Amino acid sequence: MKRRMRIAAAVAAGLTLSAGAVTPVAADPGGGPAAATDRAAAPRGTAATAADTGATVRLITGDRVTVRTDANGRHTASVVPGEGRRHVLFRTIEEDGQLTVLPSDAAGLVTAGRLDRALFDVTALIAQRYDEAHSDTLPLIVGDGAGVPDSSLRRLTGLAAEGTPVRRLETIDADAVRVPAEDLGAFWKRLAPAGDGFSRAAAVPRVWLDGRVRAALDRSTAQIGAPEVWKSGHRGEDVKVAVLDTGVDATHPDLTGRVSEAQDFSGSSGTGDAFGHGTHVASIVGGSGAASGGSRKGVAPGADLLIGKVLGDDGFGTESQVIDGMEWAVARGADVVNMSLGSDAPSDGTDPMSRTLNELSAASGALFVVAAGNAGPAQGTIGSPAAADAALTVGAVDRDDSLADFSSRGPRTGDDAVKPDVTAPGVGIVAARAAGTTMGQVVDASYVAASGTSMAAPHVAGAAALLAQQHPDWTASRIKDALTSTARPIEGQLVTEQGGGRIDVAAAARTPVVATATLALGTYGTDDTGTRTHTVRYTNVSGTDVTLGLRAALATSGGRQIADGVLTPGSRTVTVPAGGTAEVPLTVDPARAAKGDYYGHLTATAADGSVSVHTTLSLAVRGPVHRLKVVSYDNDGNRVDALPMIWGAEGFVGYTDRDNAVAEVEEGTYQLTSGSIERVDGEEVLRQVVLPDIKVTKDTTVVVDPRRTVKVEIRTPRPAEQRGVLSYQTYRKIDGHAWIDGTMYFDIATALYVSPTPEVTDGTFEFASRWQLVAPLLEAGVAGGAGLDAYYMPQSPLFDQRGERLRAVDAGTVESPDFRRARGLLAVVTDERGEAGPQLAQRAAAAGVRAVLVVNFSTTGWTRWTPHGERWEVPVVRIGSDAGADLLKRIERRTTTVAFGGTARSPYLYDVMQISEGRIPERVVHTVSGRNSAVVRSEYPDNGGVEWAAEQRFARRPYQEFTWLQYTRHVPTAFTRTEYVSSGTTEWEHLVHHRTVGDVDSPLNAGLRDTPRTYRAGEQVRERWQGAVVRPSVPRAGVPATVRDGNVMRLRVPEFTDSASGHWSRLTPGDGTGIGVRAPATETASAELTRDGRKLADLADAWQDVEVPAGDAEYRLRLRTTRDSAEWTYGTATDTTWTFPSGPTAAAASLPLLQVDYDVPVDEHNAVGRGRSHTLLLTVRHQDGLAAPRGVRTTVEVSYDDGRRFTEVPVRAAKDGTFAATVTRPAGVRGDAFVTLRVTARDAAGASVRQTVTRAYGHRG
Repeated sequence: MKRRMRIAAAVAAGLTLSAGAVTPVAADPGGGPAAATDRAAAPRGTAATAADTGATVRLITGDRVTVRTDANGRHTASVVPGEGRRHVLFRTIEEDGQLTVLPSDAAGLVTAGRLDRALFDVTALIAQRYDEAHSDTLPLIVGDGAGVPDSSLRRLTGLAAEGTPVRRLETIDADAVRVPAEDLGAFWKRLAPAGDGFSRAAAVPRVWLDGRVRAALDRSTAQIGAPEVWKSGHRGEDVKVAVLDTGVDATHPDLTGRVSEAQDFSGSSGTGDAFGHGTHVASIVGGSGAASGGSRKGVAPGADLLIGKVLGDDGFGTESQVIDGMEWAVARGADVVNMSLGSDAPSDGTDPMSRTLNELSAASGALFVVAAGNAGPAQGTIGSPAAADAALTVGAVDRDDSLADFSSRGPRTGDDAVKPDVTAPGVGIVAARAAGTTMGQVVDASYVAASGTSMAAPHVAGAAALLAQQHPDWTASRIKDALTSTARPIEGQLVTEQGGGRIDVAAAARTPVVATATLALGTYGTDDTGTRTHTVRYTNVSGTDVTLGLRAALATSGGRQIADGVLTPGSRTVTVPAGGTAEVPLTVDPARAAKGDYYGHLTATAADGSVSVHTTLSLAVRGPVHRLKVVSYDNDGNRVDALPMIWGAEGFVGYTDRDNAVAEVEEGTYQLTSGSIERVDGEEVLRQVVLPDIKVTKDTTVVVDPRRTVKVEIRTPRPAEQRGVLSYQTYRKIDGHAWIDGTMYFDIATALYVSPTPEVTDGTFEFASRWQLVAPLLEAGVAGGAGLDAYYMPQSPLFDQRGERLRAVDAGTVESPDFRRARGLLAVVTDERGEAGPQLAQRAAAAGVRAVLVVNFSTTGWTRWTPHGERWEVPVVRIGSDAGADLLKRIERRTTTVAFGGTARSPYLYDVMQISEGRIPERVVHTVSGRNSAVVRSEYPDNGGVEWAAEQRFARRPYQEFTWLQYTRHVPTAFTRTEYVSSGTTEWEHLVHHRTVGDVDSPLNAGLRDTPRTYRAGEQVRERWQGAVVRPSVPRAGVPATVRDGNVMRLRVPEFTDSASGHWSRLTPGDGTGIGVRAPATETASAELTRDGRKLADLADAWQDVEVPAGDAEYRLRLRTTRDSAEWTYGTATDTTWTFPSGPTAAAASLPLLQVDYDVPVDEHNAVGRGRSHTLLLTVRHQDGLAAPRGVRTTVEVSYDDGRRFTEVPVRAAKDGTFAATVTRPAGVRGDAFVTLRVTARDAAGASVRQTVTRAYGHRG
């Protein structure tokens, strides 16, 4: 797959993990700003992101998926279908923190094994930097093979991006191709033109993601016993070791004259090393140590180094580049190939890189040594090519042989085999530093310390080179056997974490006997009968017979020992003849075994202890395996070919017989889901069949029958229609393993049907559906006849919300409309090409037509009305072709009147999360009332410009990590709406932007947001959004605290908060699509920090980490903002200065920044009434978590001329830090005016705040 390869060095992982953190600004003691510190050095997890971060990936189908993460780590995801793909169901799967988005027309090919599931793993695609910000192409590996016409392959590879080669991967009979993002839709149509992937899967080329691969000594060589081998005269001479990595600095003293050949496969700057990883790795393998006087030499300082640069200057490459390098290394005669790299996704060892490694190893005899990866401490995290059978896979330990926390663990996914094979030193390894690089922790000009399995693997590769020199006749498998069977098992580490143990090359060099390295004893069922026999081979390389005693010990990861009699060696001892081999049979009797995965060693030891070798063993015992057959029907009762998704406690289940929809499954509980779309009476309906509790105890047949589904009914107090994306999901948890299976469909769908289920008795189950309902926007129907499923065109003016009745006349076609008989009437025109637009409305208005009804070329008339943009001259609505044909026939026969109603200003909203826990009942009815909802009175004041705002309330169930796409909604301003919000355990987060947005298909990520919360049934809540005074402050909740941590100030001051206690928004550079994102050139922010009167740093904003000198001092933080927009009248500029004392802290401590909250008696237009005087209430407080400020003194000044002249107004203190200021209009001010505020507050501890808000609110004249 072209999964991006990871550098298997922990330093690279650190760079990735800290990339979202705020980089501390180093305060210059001399008073000037200093350069930012190295990002890798930033404390992990201590700094919040500067604002919402987001990434968008394009799937192979051409669909776009966007994932955003807010300042508190919450994820929001959305899908924008590719052109012509709004009819596709999008399945969303959340499992173990990974998000997969699987379009319905791709599911069959994934299930059939023709498409790599990684192509739809959004989390992994973003992690591999295959998002739009980092890559404008999607790299793929397209497999040839039986049944695939050559023409199909050529049509696909013909879409390669201009200037990129199509690389032939001969070993696996495939082509690597990079497809431009804009051509992915075309690629998909060529790959699966019928959209019925399952039925024609055999003729579809197999396609993998060409995933990114990233790069994953003084004491450590002694730790593995290398000096003892050197003393025997073996230093790796005449052994070729290929290092496939980021290149090498061949001018480094430790590598001068050590590289015999180098080749670049990355397409970057040549074979040099601009990243530093490859140089470090190569010197661990075979550096001379010249720059350290020989103390930091590599493991095999005499080896002949071949350098294949397969990773670019950024430390990343693709699987196809790595495969090219592997083939080159073998062709150049490499004896050992070091691969300190890998993909992030767990692999079962059948991916393209693993397959290539196995085939090249068998054909050439080269030993491939591969880093296990840095995805620990989680189990089952071995990726590619570390998962390959033939790879000698290496985990990492520290100098005390303790397993490194980051080291990837087994077992291998799929068959639960043991990986890694061995471990080696990989923590704090000091080795050569490439010139000009800073990877890891710099030791001096020549050396750098780094950690990772990247560092462990070259220790093993060097050890292999020493053995290859000592035993030139040994094969790769013999060297692997020697290193693994003589490794030192470390007590307390699982076999799936260390394999054979930490290598001891000295033991491998002096042992007279070598044992089989690893033996997978197979997978069995508890109902299996009979026995199976496997063989362990012992090879004696000495001139004397050796007799060894045998002892087998296996246990589960939980420590449960395998039962007696399950595994029996053929004898208790074995004598291995001099210069010969001996084989010992191991007999497995699965009927004696309890269910479980067993791991351990068969240890062979001489009576005097002089010889000890071991073989790593694995044995899987499953419950009885049965056939699960799936029979599927459509809604008309016809049998259909389908492969619905099956999921169990161990994850997804594949079909073993796809033609007959049969899966062989272990005895247990499974869930099956199947979704479909159909048209009913001209409307699109969704159907979801859920079988959540299939208990398989024998061969079982299940039936998927959508005719058994029932409608999900949402009953509301007042008439309402669904608006936006309709989404639903199931949550299933079995044996501690959870899975969320969601589906989303765009707002063409009008109804959802789901299958009732019995009560689930094994594990946890929930079905939930998300609804957003408001008063109908447009109601249309023939008077005395049928209703019309009509939609306003996007920029159509609206009918009078009191309703209108218009006689309809046939006015021809859009191309040649005839409006002569339509004056004052409804003109019905046919649109065969989808060309109806503003010109049509203009011609109709010129002819005196009251409104136009367009008959669409499609069976649906769906389109989306928007409140912004220039309005057309008359209302234009659209209906589908079938309804249009019926209407035109009626017009031809008789006088026909069409009635219109509806409103865009719905006075109510129903935000519903319908939940069925434990089962789906026979009737799924959710009736909105005070018994299951809170009632929120939301006020949306007008702040100028278009009288509309954008808002969304995101819903999240307790088990969700990702909040799914919920369209941006538009709401009138100067408007109050009653909003019913489902109560209970659903968490809600409301966002409101002061203006409309163009892209409503994406989640709203601009504007003020509140703190996520749940609601109680019957709770009454009032919310006011964008209410004066809008200014910077630290809100009472929702953002990380502003703290001092040691000598770092972590400032977290949002630029915008309003009159509510928890609403806040960031201002960040952007294009109008992020949280608080400024429109170009309309919003600005700047800040500065001073210490004892001397400037420390100029800052982009007050959301930064700033390094400050030690010692107590008085600090001043000044933050200025502007917002210049026709859509924003108030709070157009702010200037806030906080003064506060601070000294170093042992732990993070909140800084005493005084905050001012405002309570102004403004109306729905953010203006006070016409009276000459009004009272302004102020509250002066600290951040949450600090005691209330004491001895607060406050002054308030006002200006009615935008701050040119200020007048101090009377202020009286109330209780609890509250003050009342009486503001009086100056005698000379007439008419409506703006009030500019300047407030100053000081406390007894020396903290103060001075805040000026230009045009804070209005004062009516």
